[in-house]
Parts: sequence; C-alpha cells; structure tokens
Amino acid sequence: MNRRTPWNSHIVLALAAGLWLCAAGTRAAGPQQLAERILKDTQITGGLIVHLGCGDTPLTAALAADSSYLVQGLDRDPEAVQKARRRIRSLGRYGQVTVDTL
Repeated sequence: MNRRTPWNSHIVLALAAGLWLCAAGTRAAGPQQLAERILKDTQITGGLIVHLGCGDTPLTAALAADSSYLVQGLDRDPEAVQKARRRIRSLGRYGQVTVDTL
C-alpha cells in the first residue's frame, strides 16, 4: 500500500503557504485589501479556498470576492470558530463561506 501524501494535500499546503506569504507582506492592509491582493497575487479566479488558521478574522469572508468562490475557514480554537461564524452570518455570507474546527 502506498503511503505517499495525496496530491490534493500538497495543493492545500501550497495555498496555505501562499496565503501566509501574501499576508506577511501586507500586515497594515485591511481584510478586504488583503483578500484582493491574495486573489490577485495567486491568480485564483474561483473555486474552493481553504483558509487554515483563520481565527475569527474577517479575511475569511473577504476571500469570497464573488459567487465563483467557496471559502472554508479552519481553526483549532473552537471559540474563534464560533466568533467567525457569528461574523460571517452577520454579513449574510454563511453558506458561501463556512468555518469549522480543525
């Protein structure tokens, strides 16, 4: 039996690394500006975005720039997940953007 890491795990890891690198360079930007930069720099034009370690940040919702994106936020902190869910619901975005405990 082959125990290699599935190729899709590499994509998720690469995306997480890309998001972190983009975020590191624009710490002063707001969530909307940061999301725009991430989407522009990564040239992602739609599909599933997995935001690892999302916390209760508004960046997760901002990554769903339009209906061509589906965003899944994941975090280890159940309290942060609950806060993020409340924020996303208050924005009317829950469904297109979801958050769960990692």
